[in-house]
Amino acid sequence: MKENKYDDPVFFQKYSEMNRSKYGLWGAGEWQEFQKMMPDFTDKEVLDLGCGYGWHCAYGVQKG
Repeated sequence: MKENKYDDPVFFQKYSEMNRSKYGLWGAGEWQEFQKMMPDFTDKEVLDLGCGYGWHCAYGVQKG
């Protein structure tokens, strides 16, 4: 059976202290460049099948 690192309390504590966990997309180092590649979301439907806290989904809602 595969191990889920997020079930490890020590790992999860450290992960939750990362800037991307505390500040969302704006705390992720790659976000400034990734944001430039995002399309205009006006009148579009978006399905975010990622994992994490849902920051990309929230960004899509804010942008259209």
